[in-house]
Amino acid sequence: MENMQIAPQITFEGSDSSDAARDQILLEIERLETHNQRITGCRVKVIAPSHNHRHGIGFQVHIWLTVPPHENIVVNHTGRDDARNEYAQVAIKDAFVAARRQVDALTA
Repeated sequence: MENMQIAPQITFEGSDSSDAARDQILLEIERLETHNQRITGCRVKVIAPSHNHRHGIGFQVHIWLTVPPHENIVVNHTGRDDARNEYAQVAIKDAFVAARRQVDALTA
């Protein structure tokens, strides 16, 4: 991640930080940088499902990317309607797939 000007900010809400999830996020950020070297900042928030909600609401992953000169990419991935998103790492992967599509669209 030597290209990014600002160290990535990774937060977890509703659950403890997991080394596996954090490592996966850092790997996904590195993959994003291969798609666009102008990314200068990235914030990721992983929100665990609330036990107060009914079944079927999985992890949510929000990604904010800063891509100069004036582009900001926001991905809000909610784990609704997909049982796989009951697992943080699956939700993280799916969110970064969406982010890569948006980053690729900038260079198209």
